[in-house]
Amino acid sequence: MRLRVKLSTSFPVIAATLLLCSSPFDALAQEASTNGAEPGEAEAEAEAEDVDDLDLLRLLNVEVSTASKGAESVDDAPAVITVVTREDIQRWGYRSVGEVLSHTVGFFLVDDHILPNAGVRGVSGGLGAESNIIKVMIDGRSVAYRTTSGNWLGVELIPLGSVQQIEIIRGPASALYGADAFLGVVNIITVKPEDARTVSARVDGGFSNTNPSGTADVVVSKQFGNFDVLLGAAVESADRTGLELPKESPAPTLPDYVGDRRYSLDLERRSAVFQSRVGMRGERGHLELSGYLSGIERGGDFAQWAQLTNDTGPNGEDYGTRIGLHQLRINMDGLLKAADELDLALQATYFQGGVLDSDRIEVGSDLFYVERDESYRGIDTTLESRWRPSEDFNAIVGIETLVDEEHLALPERINRANGEVLGTAEGGTDVRLTNVGAFLSANYQVVDQWLKLTGGVRYDRHSQYGDQFTGRVGATSRWSSNVVAKLLYGSAFKAPSPYLLYAEPLTVGDVIGNEDLEPQRIHTLEYQMSYRPTRFFDLTSGVAYSWLLNKAEFTPQGINQTARNVASQNSLSWESRADFRYYESITAYGAFEFVYSERDLGQEGFVADTVGTKNVVYPPWIARAGAVIDVPSVPSMPLELGSEVTVVGPRRAADASLVEAGEDLTFDPYYVLDLFLATRAMYLIPGHETKAALRARNLLSETGPNPGFAGFEYPLAPGEIFLQLHHTY
Repeated sequence: MRLRVKLSTSFPVIAATLLLCSSPFDALAQEASTNGAEPGEAEAEAEAEDVDDLDLLRLLNVEVSTASKGAESVDDAPAVITVVTREDIQRWGYRSVGEVLSHTVGFFLVDDHILPNAGVRGVSGGLGAESNIIKVMIDGRSVAYRTTSGNWLGVELIPLGSVQQIEIIRGPASALYGADAFLGVVNIITVKPEDARTVSARVDGGFSNTNPSGTADVVVSKQFGNFDVLLGAAVESADRTGLELPKESPAPTLPDYVGDRRYSLDLERRSAVFQSRVGMRGERGHLELSGYLSGIERGGDFAQWAQLTNDTGPNGEDYGTRIGLHQLRINMDGLLKAADELDLALQATYFQGGVLDSDRIEVGSDLFYVERDESYRGIDTTLESRWRPSEDFNAIVGIETLVDEEHLALPERINRANGEVLGTAEGGTDVRLTNVGAFLSANYQVVDQWLKLTGGVRYDRHSQYGDQFTGRVGATSRWSSNVVAKLLYGSAFKAPSPYLLYAEPLTVGDVIGNEDLEPQRIHTLEYQMSYRPTRFFDLTSGVAYSWLLNKAEFTPQGINQTARNVASQNSLSWESRADFRYYESITAYGAFEFVYSERDLGQEGFVADTVGTKNVVYPPWIARAGAVIDVPSVPSMPLELGSEVTVVGPRRAADASLVEAGEDLTFDPYYVLDLFLATRAMYLIPGHETKAALRARNLLSETGPNPGFAGFEYPLAPGEIFLQLHHTY
């Protein structure tokens, strides 16, 4: 199976057409409104007139469900939680969940140009982690690529047109969601049938550096009485080729044929996802089936095994690493209202995935390249009883079972000259991993408004790592109508991924798995206060202390990187964010986080002396800000001008680079500036809403670098400019 997605848009032509045609578009809309508008258009204009008050109402009454699996306001939710709405996604032009997280306080993403690696509150995932220290879900179901426990955060995850909101929890949540809800949870809530638009389409095209790039996102939905159907698709075709290997890299693995070249020749990006959902709903409950098929192809010039490998050999043969992966998930969701105060819920997911035929790995050899043979399949089911005897009390009791069958064959070395296998690979791992978990969670409003208590406990029994107990307790209090305080404690565990347990090295110096790994555990204490003196201003600030035990990652040991439990890490973080909004005239935010973190590697000798106890990869501070304002000088076509800026503090290199450098290695702070000019809703066709935006990412082409995990560092994503069109009906 190969993904071949081609999307090209003539950026200058579209931009010129948009600007030249703005006045005729406005004239058509105005004529329609004054000369007997059709019913659909009249409704759309009425919506536009009321949008200011509606948006403010939503801002003050956002409901979330991830913190306790029940609907509640974001202020009352027993978690430190950030909500990114559909309106936020459109306003800032986010094209992926990764872009959302990169602008969320408490998160830091390291992008290796294959799959981003998210860190949270000072803790990073390490080599090959692929953001597996958080649990990413769609409607409460894990979307992990099971072999690595990693999460795809790009266009390939979900068509954003089907997203109602994204609920982001910082802190452990294993008591509700089990293994891997470790340092945080990202739950993507899809749009409800009654809120879905018939058609939502977004397309953008432009240039990344000088390379053409583009994405497209289309979602179609329809209700037929008690039945509803939703279909969606998203694709990406982009190219970051030309980025240079950062000069700060102490020990990159460069094949001889690279010579003095230090820039990439293959950083192409192709992604695709297809989504479907069919539901039947009634007074006594609902039944829903959904499915996601997604895949990626990435040029691997910054892959961990060897760098800048793309080239043409002396006899015309192709060199170059290419990463090709796919996964499929089929979900069933049923809810039965057994009584007025009791609901029974059943969720089941069948999953499978693995490498594509196009996947190939360069390891620096002139004689051969490597092909991987890895796949997985399994099923994950959850049965819950949700009891609400009164408005002040609710409880959930549930059981979850997981079966994951992993096929991890030894990689094959392919003769570059004739394409034949060199030798016969024997061994590898075929293993079935199982887990059974039981959990109980309850919420009790002790004193109306003043005190709400939350508690939960979970027990897991896993075939590989045995018994695990996790829990959480918390208190939420409204001191007044505009002040809310939260005090929370939670514990969580992170199961070692099959990759950490059974990885086989593809070449000398590569990773080696360790079947004796212990699960990682974390204990976190959090305190947060929210202050909203007016409907236009909101301030949240909080501190969190985390104690991480048995941190598991690949670390230098001899000539290879071996999976180990690298002792403990303590992190203290302070996170604050302020939001200001004056109707639709001004939207602005500012956020700051400070992190102090130390590690105890539990080692002695050269590695321990070189790496020390100071934290690596995650910066000690990050500042973010953004603003959108009306442009009043163009009344015939309402425009808004916006910008986001992220300032990242100094980052200490990862362990492998520190060991290779033989000394401390810290990179200077940098900042990334985004800028855009966008229209507000235009009704060019009666009943249809169209928006357009000209956007620039990393406008000043900041290069970083950000720390890598294999003896070299990563350049930042290049500057990008693109035109984005969004249409709904």
